[in-house]
Amino acid sequence: MKKIYTLLLPLFAAFVVFSSASSAQKSAEAEPRLTVIELFTSQGCSSCPPADSVLKTMRDRPGILTLSWAVDYWDRLGWEDTFATPYNSMRQTAYNKRFGLGGVFTPQMVFDGRLECVGSKVDEVRDGLVKARKIKRTHISPVIKQGTDSIVVSLPASEKLDMVSIRAVWYQADATVEIGDGENQGRTLHYTNVVRKTELLGDWDGTEETRNITIAAPDGADHIAILLQEEYGHGPIVGAASLDLNTTE
Repeated sequence: MKKIYTLLLPLFAAFVVFSSASSAQKSAEAEPRLTVIELFTSQGCSSCPPADSVLKTMRDRPGILTLSWAVDYWDRLGWEDTFATPYNSMRQTAYNKRFGLGGVFTPQMVFDGRLECVGSKVDEVRDGLVKARKIKRTHISPVIKQGTDSIVVSLPASEKLDMVSIRAVWYQADATVEIGDGENQGRTLHYTNVVRKTELLGDWDGTEETRNITIAAPDGADHIAILLQEEYGHGPIVGAASLDLNTTE
């Protein structure tokens, strides 16, 4: 474990540099820009725990939203991932088709829907984060509030947008799983920001508007994120926000 943290120090240092640079731009932006880091992982993958640990170290960093998507294509190895869904695997496949990759693999990290790398390789993760932060892109900050009977999402007026979808993602901040079979048999693994459910809320053209989400949060989910994403929900991310569902506001 000490070795992992030592390797992560350059990642933290790089992030501090970009956090400082972005702070100088806050006067020109309503909200700080979030970088969305998605990890495609599996409980049945022996190479994934190091990537899960890397994701954990980044989730509380300012300016970052991490999401862990469990895929189901390794279930055939003897252990069915308790968080996996067919959609999660399809989401990764859609990304990799756009990236020009021939297939899927775990662990894989995707940055803002624009860049990808092997999620267990700290140098690649650091470089991916740095490159994603440098990209000049549309930056939209939706506002999420918890109402009495629904989640209220406020979308600010923005430039004309084409094919931008609004995706709601319910996730669980922390989860521990005892693995009973497969490549990780006998291990107790910890996961962070585990996606428990996701649903498209429709398209958005950049007009200022408010939408109410009345869909009940799935069991275990204690946060919700809103992703504004091009190309029917699997393209580059142009905006994001998250909310702790345990808050009273």
